[in-house]
Parts: sequence; structure tokens; C-alpha cells
Amino acid sequence: MNKIMIGFLLANIISIGAPQAAEVNRNIQEEDRAEISKRDRIMGAIMGVFIGDALGVGTHWYYDLDALKTDFGPWISDYNDPKLESTSRFAKVHQYRHDQGVRAGDLSQTGQLYRMLVESVVDQGGYDRADYAARVDELFKTLNGKNYSGLYTDSAIRETWKHRKAGISWDDPKVGSNAITSDAAQMNVALAALFYDDPEMLAKTANSQTKLFYHNDFPITHSVSYALVVGGLIDGVPLEHMAEHILGMNRRVLTRNALYYDSRIQIELGQSAWEPETRFSSPHLAAKVYGQHCEIHQLLPGAYYFIHHYQNNFEEAVLAAINGGGNNMARAALTGGLSGAMVGLSGIPERFIKGLNNHKQLLKLAEKMADLTQP
Repeated sequence: MNKIMIGFLLANIISIGAPQAAEVNRNIQEEDRAEISKRDRIMGAIMGVFIGDALGVGTHWYYDLDALKTDFGPWISDYNDPKLESTSRFAKVHQYRHDQGVRAGDLSQTGQLYRMLVESVVDQGGYDRADYAARVDELFKTLNGKNYSGLYTDSAIRETWKHRKAGISWDDPKVGSNAITSDAAQMNVALAALFYDDPEMLAKTANSQTKLFYHNDFPITHSVSYALVVGGLIDGVPLEHMAEHILGMNRRVLTRNALYYDSRIQIELGQSAWEPETRFSSPHLAAKVYGQHCEIHQLLPGAYYFIHHYQNNFEEAVLAAINGGGNNMARAALTGGLSGAMVGLSGIPERFIKGLNNHKQLLKLAEKMADLTQP
């Protein structure tokens, strides 16, 4: 399919029931960016992942948008319980989560693992791979290696569980899975908050952390590149200069930790939101074109599109990610980390924060993360 045809398709997809897309404003003044402190951005990024994950856990894996609307109304705008009687093809998953006690405002298992990483960093005063791995081992003791286990266990975690059960060391390159999902990318937001001002250290640490759950170079390079984008946003790098910022790193460090060049410049895909001929009239449908499935190369382009389209609006960005269906939970968590880093905690609607279960503890964790790097 040529570029002209792609542009035509992007420009003409319309969905009934979605809010009218806001005009995109990418002419953000430098003084406006400077008003958002690094501390605010760190806390926004940390909380953004929690919020996106929790928004999706009740509405997860609806690939049919009509079914999503049947069960949750024309536009999802808040946290929801998993449905006991879902019209999705994954109704059994929703019922399982409901039976496990998952309710509106709760985290998924990926969110649980992310929280464990934030807690490890806070408790250790920095990133300690061995400490985090030991915490994961404790969680693994409560799982049985099957999908209907814990809060529902995805493929990457099941494979890693199996390898640990077989005695493979956390330091063995093969301990992780061969999946190409985004779990580690979401977790890497904690590292972006810690090393945003040292991109080389961020790349190395994100690579090491990602290898706990993946041994496939494809999700590793995308997860590291995503971390570099979040770190750049926390540091105040404008979206239009983000790829240049990443490519400007030490070439040896960059290529060793984010192997594939295309992953490093993937952030530029979202710039289609800036051009009238390629901008979606109903932005959430970017998920239908970029892909609704669990693979990281489908999820990240959607997340990047949403933050380009809604540079100053956390709510619109994460809700577009949610209403796109499919693996909206991961897409919204990825979008939340990015958008939170852009708008800061102060730019996140209070209802999204207070709607999180245990939100006071999560806010305290975000505050302590900021304390590690900010005076």
C-alpha cells in the first residue's frame, strides 16, 4: 500500500459515538514547557502508567468495538469492573478477573509487577536488579504458570515463570520469554523516572531490566527505545526533537542496548497527527489501523499517535487508547506513562488519581521516586 493510499485511509476513518477530535496544537511555547517541573513530570509518568493500566483492566481485550460499546456505553471515560457476562470473545478472562476480586480502579498483574519495581527502587534508593528479581520470585510462588493464575498471567510472565521453575538463573540470557509484548516497556517508566538525565545509563538499565522477561531482541529494543522517549519527555525534550535526541546518544551504547534503528525513531510515527490529511477524525481509531493486538510494535505506534494528537490533554490521550479496544490496557498504560511525563501530575485529572484503589500509597511511591532525583 503506498503512502498516498495510507494517508487517504487515515484521513477518512470515522466512528460514530466518539468525541469530536480536538484541534492539535504543537506550537507549545518553551516557557510553557518550563513551567512543568521535573518533579511534576516524574510523578505524572509514574502515576500515568498506574492509571492507564487500571482503566483497561475492566475493559480489556474487546476487539469488536461494537461489543465494547454494548458492554460499557458509547465512550468509556472512567474505571470499570470486569464484566461477569461479557460480549467479548475473551469473556472467560473477564469473568475470571471478576471472580478473583478485580474491581474498578484495581491494577492488572502487569500493573502489579510495575508497582513492585517502583517499590524496589524506592526501598533500595535506586535500581537493584537482584532485589527486584527476588520480589518477582516471591510473586511467582503464588502462581501456577498457567494463564488463569493470579490476576491473569500473560504469556511473557508464564514463560519466565516456567524458566525460573526449571532453575534458570535471572542472570541467564534465556531466563525471559520469546514473546513480543509490552510488559517490560511499561515497567521501564520507573527507570526513565530515575535516569531521565542520563540517557546512556537509562538505555543500559532498561536493557538489563527488560531481559528479566524477554530474550527476544525485538521487544528488548522497543522497550528500551520507549524508556528513552519517556526519559526525554521528563527532561523536557519536545516531541518534534525526540528522535534527534535519542539518535544523538553515544552510538555504541545506543546500538548495544536498542539494536534496531527503526525502534529508535518510531516516535516520529505519531507526527501524522499534526497533518490534516493524515489525522484521524476519531483519534481512538488509530488503534484499529496500527493494530489492536498485544505485540509491542502494534501498541507503541498507537500510544505515540495519541500523545502527538493530545499533547496537553492526559484525559483525551488515555481515553483514546482505551476506546480503541483490543489490548487497550497495555496501550493506555504506555500512553499514560508518556502523557504523564508531558503534562506532569498536575495535568492529570484528580478523578483518575482518586479512582485508583490505594491511590494514597501509589501517590506516595511516586513522590518518593521524585525524591530520588529531585532536591
